[in-house]
Amino acid sequence: MRKEVLPIFLTIIFILPYGYYFAGNQVYAIVADTNHDCWGNFDQNTPEEFAPLRHEVPLSNATYQENITTNIMDGLSQYWWPSHESAIIEVEGLALSAWYYKQPEPNESMPWVIFVHGIRGCKAGGSILLPAGMLIDAGYNVIAFDMRDHGESDVEDGFVSAGQKEWRDVVAVHDWLIENQSAEEGQIGLFGTSMGAGTAAITFAQDSRIQVAWLDSPFSDMGKIIEEELEFQGLPTFLGGAGIFAGKIQTGEDLTALSPLDAATEIGDRHMYVVHGTFDGRVKVHHGQSMCDEALEHGVEGNVECWIKDSRIIYNVEGENETDEHVTLMLTDTDEYEQRLIAFFDKSFA
Repeated sequence: MRKEVLPIFLTIIFILPYGYYFAGNQVYAIVADTNHDCWGNFDQNTPEEFAPLRHEVPLSNATYQENITTNIMDGLSQYWWPSHESAIIEVEGLALSAWYYKQPEPNESMPWVIFVHGIRGCKAGGSILLPAGMLIDAGYNVIAFDMRDHGESDVEDGFVSAGQKEWRDVVAVHDWLIENQSAEEGQIGLFGTSMGAGTAAITFAQDSRIQVAWLDSPFSDMGKIIEEELEFQGLPTFLGGAGIFAGKIQTGEDLTALSPLDAATEIGDRHMYVVHGTFDGRVKVHHGQSMCDEALEHGVEGNVECWIKDSRIIYNVEGENETDEHVTLMLTDTDEYEQRLIAFFDKSFA
């Protein structure tokens, strides 16, 4: 009996690591794969004329809307940029594509805000262009860019690392502003949504020169967000570890090496604003709440603010009503969002 069992046992021991890697590789390919056309945003949006899209259709064309601030669709043009310039920013041999707006004299020395998009997003997304337009109207300089492996920027390996390498893209944009636009160190802030908020948080933790960060729907726990992304994609959550393992082998990236939550625990006397909708099913609200709680505990009183509120839009662009709860506060509470955004940066840069 022992002689019969031993070959089977040895075969299992030999095969298991390969099976584990194969399963992880499939998971990593699904979870970390990027999208270079940005879901139709480049076809329809420019800084001078844009609208939030759902199913590659502008929400302004939706046949039915609910919980969307009326003026965000009827008066969307108030947030369109007056103009923009394009730039190519180099980082680690890659070219990043950027759009920026610099205030005319005598306001060209106003602070800058760098806008960081989410996974498979781009600088042409409405959740980037809309708040950037709000800050332009308030007199700020803004720059939005495509992270590596996204949009019009260079493809490195075709995979997203959830901020583990993308944070260096943000630093490259920061340094480009200092070297090419006469921006002042300490007068450059970050705005990020979803994975872009997580990336902005990692950047904030890694580079103490950055004093101000607005994080809309950030993830805080790398291990947890990987499990939740698997759940969102309809995959077994127990394969999270296999996906992380495969990522290390395939790209050399450890998806859990840097934690966005370090931005909160190492905040010091810097400024942070955390925004999150309570119904969010893509990046669950516990991530934003954890970021908020840690920042309030470790930060200076008055330098940390949090806005966590119910937010959901209901729309119809393909014959059936659908809902969205992720990064929607700027649509459901537009006026308040704008007021809070401007007040935060005004106070933080004062």
